[in-house]
Amino acid sequence: MALKQLTAVAALNEAAGKVIEASVCEAQGTYLALVETEAGKRLAWAAQGESALSKLWKDVEKEADVKDVHVAVMALNANNAALVRRLVKWAAPTACGTKGASVGFSDWLGAADAVVTDLFAKRQLKPVLVDFTPEDSAAIGRNFLEAVDTATWGVLEKGYKEGYGANAAGLKSEEEIVKALLYGYSMIGFDCSDKIDLSIEKLSDEAVEKRFEQFNETFRAALHASYLNAEFKVGTNKITFTENQLHRIVLEYGEAIMHVQFIYNSYLKNTPWDIDFELDLSKPGKVLTPQEHYLIGNELQRNGIKLAAICLDPLKDAEALQENLQLHCEIADTFGYRLSFANADIAMTDTAAAMKYLKGKAHFKMNNILWMSAVKLVQALDADLFGKLCAVCGCEAVDGAVCGRMENGRALALGYKKALDVKVEGNVAEAMKAFLAAHHDEYAAEVLKNVGAHLKSI
Repeated sequence: MALKQLTAVAALNEAAGKVIEASVCEAQGTYLALVETEAGKRLAWAAQGESALSKLWKDVEKEADVKDVHVAVMALNANNAALVRRLVKWAAPTACGTKGASVGFSDWLGAADAVVTDLFAKRQLKPVLVDFTPEDSAAIGRNFLEAVDTATWGVLEKGYKEGYGANAAGLKSEEEIVKALLYGYSMIGFDCSDKIDLSIEKLSDEAVEKRFEQFNETFRAALHASYLNAEFKVGTNKITFTENQLHRIVLEYGEAIMHVQFIYNSYLKNTPWDIDFELDLSKPGKVLTPQEHYLIGNELQRNGIKLAAICLDPLKDAEALQENLQLHCEIADTFGYRLSFANADIAMTDTAAAMKYLKGKAHFKMNNILWMSAVKLVQALDADLFGKLCAVCGCEAVDGAVCGRMENGRALALGYKKALDVKVEGNVAEAMKAFLAAHHDEYAAEVLKNVGAHLKSI
């Protein structure tokens, strides 16, 4: 006789701990759930009769039999999280694709994933609960697997079945890409900015032509035939190229385009599951022009590269978005990928315009909002900790409005790398975690308020 859910839940409540009802789910004829125990949250499993799963769980802390139902209680570790993602389809990250809108989050403190999902039920928005870079990992001492595991437990706790993504962003090496794929990330954010040759921008027109002449004649002729003396329609606009402009773009971005093709064909072209491939082109001190964007998109499409999104960062490239937002959006729409906007919560002034120009197909990264929700709560409830936080982030807590003042607010938002880095003198990593553990309900309310306010504009 098959194990019934009511029977399984009753056994779990009796032998494992208080069952979190929303987390109960079936897995190959057995049942999983998160339970509250005296030692904290644990994963519990109920089975009737023999099950191949019994040998796959790790760090089993307790086992018991309730009538004919076997119950096991396990730690929330990496092995068990991976097994949950394998057994429960909706607990694993999935690709967003190129249709519709999504919103990404960076949960530096690992305390908000379960909260955020409440805001996405019945919405035409998909949450990307992990947006994590190698730089973030090094700074806060939290690896890529821990980040996706935290999202897994958060989704399971809420029983959120509508789908979420996980983005391994800012990847530059092949090793980083392989690890992200092994960890089950649904989005690969590749940063090719190191391959962009900014020195070209300082060259005279004559020097550019001399460099361009080093390419073989066949290549030069094909390039001219493709891009010169032509108008390229993008939405309501047209893109044209001058000869020198074209030559500069090829010299500046040529290596990056070739490298992207190599990475995609080597690691992402034939994955057995859908992967969003996001390309990061933002580089401090460099404004991405519409002509550069068009040529990059056109060349990648022509060579069979399936982009899900190109990422622009308003913090690094504000001019491109302020002056040419519509044009960049129309270029992306022309080639069938979305635009994603990093730091959209602190540096993007008009998300509604981007949604309009992109026909609702956009990805907004709220990289700072979960962290800033914690910071604002600390400001309200713990003056001593807030003072230490301001000191390590490089701003003074001179009045009660420090979070609201632009210069201090941005310093606090971007200061998490110092504040949570245990190698930095004066860091508040453990203090912040302890604070949120003690003020979980208040933090949840702050996250819901702040994130909810941003979602209204999308």
